Amino acid sequence: MDQQLRDKLKKELEIDCQKEETCIIKYIQRTIKELHRDGAVIGLSGGLDSSISAYLLSKALGKENVLAVLLPERDSSSINHEHAHLIAKILGLKTIEHDMTKTLQEIGIYDIGRKKLESEKEAAKYVKKTKTGTDLFFGGYIYHDLISALYGEETSMKWKIYEKMAKKAIYEDFAFQNTKVKLRMVYLYFYANQYNYSVIGTTDKSEYSIALYINYGDGANDIQILRHLYKTQIKQLAQYMQLPPEIINKPHSGDLYGNLPHTSALGMSYEDLDVLLLAMEKGYTDKKLAEIAPIKGVDSIKQLKKVASLVRKLPLSLYTL
Repeated sequence: MDQQLRDKLKKELEIDCQKEETCIIKYIQRTIKELHRDGAVIGLSGGLDSSISAYLLSKALGKENVLAVLLPERDSSSINHEHAHLIAKILGLKTIEHDMTKTLQEIGIYDIGRKKLESEKEAAKYVKKTKTGTDLFFGGYIYHDLISALYGEETSMKWKIYEKMAKKAIYEDFAFQNTKVKLRMVYLYFYANQYNYSVIGTTDKSEYSIALYINYGDGANDIQILRHLYKTQIKQLAQYMQLPPEIINKPHSGDLYGNLPHTSALGMSYEDLDVLLLAMEKGYTDKKLAEIAPIKGVDSIKQLKKVASLVRKLPLSLYTL
């Protein structure tokens, strides 16, 4: 790896946090006005993206015009839930909490899904076991195959073998996890419509670039205020805005089961991902990209960018207006 080149790209990822904060705040104020809304709804998970979004919304609209909705369910992390309450308390936001467990139970999600993890210790074991399996069978990179299978793109030969062995379990797991994300959005719009508020999306540029979100789930919203910033840039902004360090520094997760970190499936850290994405954005050749990340990692992210391009076109139509 060319450390000098990596350091150069990391330097280019540095932002003027004061300028960025002002820019986002003005954008929120302008778009809320253009949409004729009275405020904003944010799904507050306790993660970095939703937490910094809450800070920005509070500054832009005033805490009285921001509704934080907390949506725990059977498999939610207690740590993330505590962090969501912490952010709401710091900012003085009005909150609504609705446990989704009963609704998910009625749908049948837990009947086809994994058993309940009874403790953080059990969750940690699950994360370790999952990462070990991914490393052994897929060489550490599985997310590009997962998302390709979900959206109907071509998958690797290893995935095809795995799919033959466990097809029912794979697609039941898609239903188990993705329905949770989509149900969250139903609740957010339920409350947003009552208050004449806009639903705020929290997907960042790193996740948007590789389809690390669920179409019609956390990808369904009115305004996306972080989509122009990579995850590492959001961390810079979070430090500047003085978010609690325990939220800034914890692993990033969709919190769907076992609080499994995204990096377990990605095969790389967000720092490495952002450097690679920036290099691709700048048009680096394959030879140059290989100096930044392992070839398998480069190929994985290329495939994810291809899937992300498809996801952005959905739903497909016979004619384009």
